Amino acid sequence: MIRLDHMCLGVPELADGGRRLAAETGLGSYEGGVFEEHGLGNTIFPLGGDVYVEVEAVVDPTRAPEPAGWFGRATRGGLDQWMFWSLRTDTLEELHEVAERLGGEVARVPGRTEPNGVRRTITSAPGGPLLLDLWRKGLPNWYYRPDPATNPARRPVSADSTAPANPRTPVGVAWIEVCGDEKEIVRHVGEETFERLSLRVVGGDEPGLLAVAVRLADGAETVIRRRSAAALLDRDAR
Repeated sequence: MIRLDHMCLGVPELADGGRRLAAETGLGSYEGGVFEEHGLGNTIFPLGGDVYVEVEAVVDPTRAPEPAGWFGRATRGGLDQWMFWSLRTDTLEELHEVAERLGGEVARVPGRTEPNGVRRTITSAPGGPLLLDLWRKGLPNWYYRPDPATNPARRPVSADSTAPANPRTPVGVAWIEVCGDEKEIVRHVGEETFERLSLRVVGGDEPGLLAVAVRLADGAETVIRRRSAAALLDRDAR
């Protein structure tokens, strides 16, 4: 089965971006660590239901030009933008099926180094150039997590000075809004997955993720709405 995994929100400065999202939503977070090869740092906001938002920013611009360069361009001028969104398979066999269908391969690459020094490994599809091709179209890629207990969404939030005084409790994603061609999106993710994710598709010139609605334990919803950076990556590729 294919499920929603996480969404990436690019911000100009990591600490400030995390504080602003916490103030806007009332949600808690914790320090995620650093993607050393890419010069990116992140803060993770668990949303319930094994889904999370990772707030990311360039912390070392001397590292690899992409995706750090894309993040820098997208957040220039103080903007927050959705960078990409990702799905997850329940099994490694499903991930290989996805890779084969898309004409790519399953990639295992170094992930972020956590604050405690633990280095995570990413298992995803498709790997290589196809990944950026999907992101510039505003379409998701896929992950596989062999041990659900280590899912970043299950980590407890921190209680430091930047956290909300009384964090709201998220219990899952109610719906997500994406811009694009609905037929292409359904073909990409599959009809069953499209319905399960409660995807709302809107038209426009900027493909990609636009909004995430988070269900809260008190019955309310909080909606995180931003522009998508996919169109910027598409212009870069031309």
